[in-house]
Amino acid sequence: MTIKKQHIPSARFPETFAKDQLRQIIQARRIPNGLLFYGVPNTGKKEAALVFAKSCNCIGTENLFCNTCISCKKINTGMHPDMIFIGPEENKKNITIAQIREVGHRIAARPNEAAHRMVCIQDAERMNHQAQNSLLKVLEEPPEHTFFILIANDITPLLPTILSRCRKFRFAPQSPERIKETLCAGNIEPALARVIALTQGPDLPRALDCAANGGPWKVQWPQFRQWLIQAVIGIILSPPQAVIAQRLDLSRKLALDPQRMASARAIIRTVLRDLCVFAYRPDKIVNLDFFDSFKDISQKYVYSTFLEWLTAFTQIEQRLDANSSPRLALDKFFLGLSVS
Repeated sequence: MTIKKQHIPSARFPETFAKDQLRQIIQARRIPNGLLFYGVPNTGKKEAALVFAKSCNCIGTENLFCNTCISCKKINTGMHPDMIFIGPEENKKNITIAQIREVGHRIAARPNEAAHRMVCIQDAERMNHQAQNSLLKVLEEPPEHTFFILIANDITPLLPTILSRCRKFRFAPQSPERIKETLCAGNIEPALARVIALTQGPDLPRALDCAANGGPWKVQWPQFRQWLIQAVIGIILSPPQAVIAQRLDLSRKLALDPQRMASARAIIRTVLRDLCVFAYRPDKIVNLDFFDSFKDISQKYVYSTFLEWLTAFTQIEQRLDANSSPRLALDKFFLGLSVS
């Protein structure tokens, strides 16, 4: 069994975190034995763990972190020997006691380089009962210069004794306005920041990733978005029988990469939402650069059709979340477009 090193994209500290409390912890150098970052998915909990670790170990600045010193660089690239990330192993439902025991053996020795070694347990709510009891013993008497960060979407499955030994921080979803402000502060052009925020929100990590490096695609995010929206509009405006191959090819391309497909779902959702909104408030659509195309579509179909499409896509997403075949689910949806 191996303990994985994980790369998490460099990011500014999420606004959902109590930054003043963080600063006090760092400046006082009184790092709690355990911290619990919890809340709904995609609210920056993993990014917060990264930033906290850098802030505890940065040697290049008196502020939170510099991102340029050797410690920050190693943490950013997942190469720091004292930053330990664990979670459920591949094809396993739970975090096991064996994983927690291995962490215990690993941290028995002093840190290699870090002033403060971090053990980050992702999906902590998926620790089985034995694993939680094993972790509890470590939290009660942790090794010197070591702290734990537990990341959980739901804290209900965690033992009360674990909760009582962790300092808790709740992460809430970000509003599109706040995400846009964050992106603009990073020198992202306001129009693009608006589209990213409205498309990816409240998924702050994905929004930051899209803005930073184009996300998980081989092309930049703006180009990917343009391509996908044009493809969907092309399908809608063409006779069903004329573009069957095009529909199936689109679902094939999106299903090839789960990360790309996940973000594509958000883009498609905004297109369908825009079609519903356009009839009453065209100035409120997300994809303003496709205004003329939405106008053409709104003249071809009745409003109830757009609602049917949005409902159908919601059902498709539910199937995808339940591990249905992405290719088959998207085939069904795209073949149904333009049929009123």
